[in-house]
Amino acid sequence: MTIKRRIWDFYVATLCKFFVQRKQDNNKSDIGIIENTSLCLVTIAFNNDFLIEEQIRLVKKHITDPDYIHIVADNSSDKKKREAIKAICTKASIPYVGLPFNWFSKIHKRPSYSHGLAMTWVYDNLIKKIKPGIFGFIDHDIFPIKPYSLLQKMDYQDFYGRLIDVTPDNHPKKLWFLWGGFCFFKFDSVKFLNINFMPCKVDNVYLDSAGSIYSSLYSKYDTERFRFSAPTLEEYFREGNVYHSDLLHFVDNDWLHTINGSNWKKVKDKDDFLREFLKQY
Repeated sequence: MTIKRRIWDFYVATLCKFFVQRKQDNNKSDIGIIENTSLCLVTIAFNNDFLIEEQIRLVKKHITDPDYIHIVADNSSDKKKREAIKAICTKASIPYVGLPFNWFSKIHKRPSYSHGLAMTWVYDNLIKKIKPGIFGFIDHDIFPIKPYSLLQKMDYQDFYGRLIDVTPDNHPKKLWFLWGGFCFFKFDSVKFLNINFMPCKVDNVYLDSAGSIYSSLYSKYDTERFRFSAPTLEEYFREGNVYHSDLLHFVDNDWLHTINGSNWKKVKDKDDFLREFLKQY
């Protein structure tokens, strides 16, 4: 590991430690006392109120687990978007938490680090207090489109989600992690571990958001003994757009995910097209 990387990792760890100790945005939280829930599903929102509105609708319609709570943790960098997202959550009776200012959103502009920092804050400040049987994270731009039970998916294993294998050719060990936009854990399997959800490098191989869990958790398990989400099926929204701007794909068959949910690529009429597409679900 280079000296430059060591300095960066130390800086990230220090920033992460400071960030998780901060209170939510001006105490903007609709979360009261939550106890004895079997499933806690957390959305990390970012600058798109339309996606949150559609996701809330479809989670309510398709998640079949009888005892679950859906929380929206707002990592938006736009104040007006935060207000709009909070209003949607209030109307839908969905707990809302405004996360603290995130350095990686505005100063460093590293989306993966921003997302990982948001997830770490939620885990330290919410999940550890709620102590749900199972907790998990979903991106703001992924939607259940068929009846779906997370409790059934995790009946006999400690975690579940979309596996990302980053093992280089001829590498002596398998390097992998669960995508931060679709990952679920049994709380009892991680509660005594020192974990965070930041990106990291292992053996000089980059693991994206939530990759830091590899060293503390994933490396202890043999992936051949677990089941993960079904292979991702891909389909372009419209002809002429590239992967990181306007792609639609299906995760675990029963979830629809759109790339570039925050539309930082500035694709024209993206939300309008998705709104029409989602009406069928």
